[in-house]
Amino acid sequence: MEAAVELFSRQGYEATGVKDIAVAASAPMGSFYFHFPGGKQELCVAALGLGADAFAATLRRTLEIEPVEDALAACPLLLAEALPKSDWADGCPVATTALESVTRAPALRAAAAEAFSRWKDVVGQRLVEAGMTTERAEELASSAIALIEGAEMLARVEADPAPLLHAASTLRTLTRVAMLESAAQA
Repeated sequence: MEAAVELFSRQGYEATGVKDIAVAASAPMGSFYFHFPGGKQELCVAALGLGADAFAATLRRTLEIEPVEDALAACPLLLAEALPKSDWADGCPVATTALESVTRAPALRAAAAEAFSRWKDVVGQRLVEAGMTTERAEELASSAIALIEGAEMLARVEADPAPLLHAASTLRTLTRVAMLESAAQA
C-alpha cells in the first residue's frame, strides 16, 4: 500500500502499473490480485484513503501549534521543507491521481473528494476550537486546502519553495482576519 501511495502521488494513475507497485513493494503479483480482486482501481482507491489518512494525521499534529494563525501557516511551511528533500517528486498523495481521473473514474473521484473533505474538516475543527464561527471556519478551511494544494503544485513545477512560503504568509493573514471577524460577531 505504501508503494502504491508513493507511486500514484508521483506518477498518477495512468502512468502507474500494478507491476510497478508490486516491484516497488517487493510483493508477488498474486498478492495484488488476492487483496485487490477489483484490480488497479480498487488498489488506487485504497491508496488514496491511506495517503489521505497520513496527511490528515500530519495536519492534526501541525495544527496543534499556538496561536491558530501560526498553526495554519505551518502547514505549507512543512511542505516547503519536505519537497526539496525528494527533489520535488513527492507531493500530495491525492492530487495527481484526482486531476487525471476526475472525469474518467467515478470511484477515484469519490475517493479524492473524500480525502479533501477530510482535510477541510481537520482544519475547520481546529479553527472552531480556536474560537472561529463554524461558518467562517468551513469557508477558511476550504480556502486553506485549496491554497496549500495550489501552492504545492506551483512549488513542484517551479522547483522552488516560494509559492508555499507565500501561502503560509497568506494563510496567517487570512486566519487573523477571520478570527477578528469571529470575535466581532460574538
